[in-house]
Amino acid sequence: MIIEIGDPTLEAADKALEEKENKKTGRTYLGMSGVGGCERKTYYSFYMAGVEKFKAKTLKNFADGHRTEDLIVDRLRLVDGLTVIANDPETNKQIEVVDYDGHFRGHLDGEILGLKQAPKTWHVLEIKCVNEKSFAKFKKLKKDVGEKNTLKAFNETYYSQHQLYMLYRGQKRGYLVVSSSGGRDWDAVRTDFNKEAAEFYARRGERIIRNPDVLPNRVSEKPDYFICRWCALSDICHEGKPPDRNCRTCVYSQTKELAGWFCKKHDKNLTVAEQREGCSDQRYRPSFIKGEVVTVDDVAVTYCLEDGTRWLDAGA
Repeated sequence: MIIEIGDPTLEAADKALEEKENKKTGRTYLGMSGVGGCERKTYYSFYMAGVEKFKAKTLKNFADGHRTEDLIVDRLRLVDGLTVIANDPETNKQIEVVDYDGHFRGHLDGEILGLKQAPKTWHVLEIKCVNEKSFAKFKKLKKDVGEKNTLKAFNETYYSQHQLYMLYRGQKRGYLVVSSSGGRDWDAVRTDFNKEAAEFYARRGERIIRNPDVLPNRVSEKPDYFICRWCALSDICHEGKPPDRNCRTCVYSQTKELAGWFCKKHDKNLTVAEQREGCSDQRYRPSFIKGEVVTVDDVAVTYCLEDGTRWLDAGA
């Protein structure tokens, strides 16, 4: 019998990493990189129903991915005649695309001109660092379904993000570089712009932003479905855990222009800090409660739940 012995120093470092990174607040907008997955999870994230916590291994994967993206850009720039724009020249930050009063945003890895296979065409550039299993899948799909069909078959999240970036940047081609960890191996595909698909994903984002009291469908009704099983918000979605109480989950809040939020109860604009904190007057959006509203007054909202019991939402 082999007894695995860990290293207490490294374990302490992992714990410190988790504590540090999980203290950071998530994005306050609906990211274009998220609308290709489960629509309900995207809704929960935008309305701050729960906080996604990550283990050290996942956090390390994220960091490795960011470093690999920079490495790939540097290597591409070694090619004579290849132009890679990784940042907006005016802001020196990632190229940003925005819609729906600033609540729908995406950030490109870059744009690229001078590809050997299409030297005169600008392409939206995306770089993804994946594990060995996914990399092998990508290579096989490229062989089996052809380059232009690979991305859609490989990963809907990446595909939707790519299509949206092409839509908002007015580009007709996308170039996706997929790399193994640390940039040890790489491959790429070009993808044609699909206006119908891009607008479908844009409308999905708009639907979530414009209809805060409509809960989207789950990706599956089975909690053991592989996507649900690994979802950090599955306890809210499938197990009935109450969402966090804050301004985003409150029926009195609404979006406004310039990525702003407004409280109808207190007639005030809300800072990001206030949105996260909420107040004692918070009342859940009906979409978060599995039941029907019976009465509403200044003190509480009374619901008749699915099992016939009555529940009073009187705030925190």
